[in-house]
Amino acid sequence: MNKWQSLQALRGFAALAVVAFHALAVERKYSGGDLLLPDFFILGQSGVDLFFVISGFVMVSVSTGRFGRSGETARFLWGRLSRIYPTYWFYFFLTLAVLLIKPAWVNSSQGAPVGLLSSFLLLPGDSPLVAVAWSLTHELWFYVVFALLLNFAEKWLLPSLLLWGAVVATANLLLATADLPAGLLIALHPFTLEFIAGALVAVFVTGEYAARFSPAMSIGALVLVAVAGFPLLHRFDLLDGFGLIRAGAVGILYGVLVLSLATLERAGRLVIPRFPSFLGDVSYTIYLSHVLVLSAIGRLWAMTDPAPASLLDNLLVCLLMLAAVVVYGWAGYRFVEAPVLRVSHQLRSRWFDRSR
Repeated sequence: MNKWQSLQALRGFAALAVVAFHALAVERKYSGGDLLLPDFFILGQSGVDLFFVISGFVMVSVSTGRFGRSGETARFLWGRLSRIYPTYWFYFFLTLAVLLIKPAWVNSSQGAPVGLLSSFLLLPGDSPLVAVAWSLTHELWFYVVFALLLNFAEKWLLPSLLLWGAVVATANLLLATADLPAGLLIALHPFTLEFIAGALVAVFVTGEYAARFSPAMSIGALVLVAVAGFPLLHRFDLLDGFGLIRAGAVGILYGVLVLSLATLERAGRLVIPRFPSFLGDVSYTIYLSHVLVLSAIGRLWAMTDPAPASLLDNLLVCLLMLAAVVVYGWAGYRFVEAPVLRVSHQLRSRWFDRSR
């Protein structure tokens, strides 16, 4: 199964979770003091962690049966890099234009110098121009390592993933990784463990033992994630920082979530409505564009001189932010991302698939 509708819906959930997290910051900055959005929206930052877990799962599931094939590494890298870069570059240049016109409007709270070349290429180092692009640098590292694993027989995938995870975990336990050069910091970052967690889940789900994970077990795990997992993340501030504790806790939580939904879908017990699937389709565009959209609305809100005594304007602005993010997500996907993907798929078919 190359297209998991449950994971597509999860992508949409992850994107909106990150939107909720940043909407919370926009309200605190521009509302004039009164707050409507609840504090637990801070959990929305873990949408990035969910993206990493999903990415690991998808990389394994779409590559099953392709390990060790001639030319598969190049085919894989083309598919992933053409998926990431062209659409990202659109928002890179859009943000650059805003920076040149109104410098104070771009990453005003970041406080660190922006590296334009490293931002353009998504290299580790300076702060990125597009605020959310730091996560794409991690994604690229995952792809590079996974592309190397594609050169070996599939039987080596599981031990390779376990070894990779052990190296990252050991390095974080024994080394002061924050002092490492930027490249090594990315290579040994705990976020890698979340990607590996997703990959390990995919190894299980696509293997012979997945049938032993019954629908009842899947539903029970989902309930546990909802009633215990998320509250515990919030109660113990497990999203504070980017270390092993966060990667371990969130990686396990979202690994269980992905495992449960994927096994239910594989068993034919899960039907995903069209709208969540649509949100998954447009999730990358939403992720790249939402900071610009939210910031623009926030600045317009501030110009209206918000009244601290009323929450009505908060409600209207929050609804507007959500609607604007989704509507632009659709438009940006249709007119920017989807055409890019069509050209990418055509070129992949021409350059890689016909040689098979």
